Amino acid sequence: MPTDQIVIGLAIFLLAGTVKGLVGLGLPAISIALMSLFLPLSEAIALIALPTIVTNVWQAAVGGHFWHIVRRQWPLMLPLTIVLYLTVWLVGQKGPNWAFIVLGTVLIIYSALGLLRIRLTIHADLEKPLAPVIGVVSGFVAGLVGVPVVPLMPYLQGLDIKPLELVQTLGVVLCATSLTLTASLLSFGVLDGPRAIVSGAAVLPAIGGMWLGQRIRSRLSVDQFRLAVFWALLATGLYTVATRLL
Repeated sequence: MPTDQIVIGLAIFLLAGTVKGLVGLGLPAISIALMSLFLPLSEAIALIALPTIVTNVWQAAVGGHFWHIVRRQWPLMLPLTIVLYLTVWLVGQKGPNWAFIVLGTVLIIYSALGLLRIRLTIHADLEKPLAPVIGVVSGFVAGLVGVPVVPLMPYLQGLDIKPLELVQTLGVVLCATSLTLTASLLSFGVLDGPRAIVSGAAVLPAIGGMWLGQRIRSRLSVDQFRLAVFWALLATGLYTVATRLL
């Protein structure tokens, strides 16, 4: 990668980490969305590997409900990780051109749900039968574009989970996702030496951004900031789809 692309990439991780510190999510979505504008999708996915692991481990470790969450969410996480690995093996490592359309569509759906404040309500009786289905679809999306936000995020946010536990639940599930994604990228040579070095360097701005976001959370309207993030993701998703179709 040229030096200017590396600098831009590190700045993106600082921004994405700040968003994650403020609203509790968004690091992979923002990083992939912005880096895919000037990098091949496979490279962008490789570069988010280490920062997402570190930030998700941090988020998963805080809250005191780790093992309870693992016991509840394993029917979701197991098929998600298996399908993710298989998807990287079959198509993800090749970076097909149509993957950009999937990425743009995922960003459009996710941001539209946020902007319209649509939140699903999933009855407790539906959680067990839905979990493997959500895991399979989310694993395919994560393996293809590196961002499992749809349908994973709407599903988790629709469960009967207290807000603080939900933050840790997102951390635990995304931690399993990012660990599997990184292992897949290493296995198939997508995350090679040079990319691993850049990905490792991106950990620092990502952590710094999280720390910064947490510090300034009390000084900003998190709801307004969240809306701004959704608008930015919507614009990026529309641009990504338009440039591939036109």
